[in-house]
Amino acid sequence: MLAISCSLLVGCYWPETSQEPTAKEEVRVKAIILKKAPYKERRGYHGELQFSKSASFVAQQSGIVTRLNARPGQKVRRGEVVAVYPPLNHQLQIEQARIEQSKMAKDYARQQKLLKAGAVSKVSVDTYKTQLDVLTKTTQQLQNMNTIRAPFAGTITQVPVKIGEEVGMGQALFSMAETTTVEVNFYVTPKDIAHMAIGATTYLTLAHKRIEGKITKTSIQMDPKRKAFLVTASFKNEGISFAGTHVEIELETGVSLSSIWIPVESLKQVGNRHYVFVIEDGKAIESDVKIGQRNETSVQIMEGLEVGQRLITAGSEKVERNSPVSIIQ
Repeated sequence: MLAISCSLLVGCYWPETSQEPTAKEEVRVKAIILKKAPYKERRGYHGELQFSKSASFVAQQSGIVTRLNARPGQKVRRGEVVAVYPPLNHQLQIEQARIEQSKMAKDYARQQKLLKAGAVSKVSVDTYKTQLDVLTKTTQQLQNMNTIRAPFAGTITQVPVKIGEEVGMGQALFSMAETTTVEVNFYVTPKDIAHMAIGATTYLTLAHKRIEGKITKTSIQMDPKRKAFLVTASFKNEGISFAGTHVEIELETGVSLSSIWIPVESLKQVGNRHYVFVIEDGKAIESDVKIGQRNETSVQIMEGLEVGQRLITAGSEKVERNSPVSIIQ
């Protein structure tokens, strides 16, 4: 009876059927064989953006602003009168000088007539002429007193005063700059100064605009406090209307090197981690990389890839780790 029951139980047992795992479908991708390409090394530096020539003017003594040919953005010519701020009693001094000058001019004219008539000597006439010249010059100096002319052609950048305002000694009147070019002053180490050649190409990026410039000045004397050398790069002004801000520039050192460069679309990033997919034995393999320079189309690889490897350049968004891949020719 027991044997029969066991037979029945055995006979009723249905073993599980094992199923083969479904093979992953191959992902079609495009790939390139990695190789090194020559490039010029670039280094980044921080510096202060300035106009190539600028000047600020303050009152040398107290006075009232009577003329102000200046507003921010206004163009001025070299020698043009920009501001006049005579002292409080200045107009009275000018009137007194004009009266004395006019009186001396009449006396001199009278002496010239007397000289023709033989009534006075030439020495007497020359004395009157000298006194008239002195009074004329004094009047001109008084009229030009506290008159500021533009020392160069440029653009007014700041005007903190207005006509009719009384200003004190040392008070700011206006600022101006020659704005056709801008400069960035930055400091480099004694090691880097050897690569700072006059005329070397530099790049300044402002408001997503890349401006090309040149190194125009290099110091031969090290700043004792900074332990560094001052370098100046000049750029054509392409819409820059401010100065004094800190910016970053990129400099071609002139050192030619070789490195692996990959298309930017091949690079993946998760947090601070950068990686790519390469093909090994028909599969997509993740490879962590350390990047260097980059531009709009390419990224420099410092570590993680070798010449001769196949890099997935298109279709990598469809692959996973160890996904089988086939290359589209």
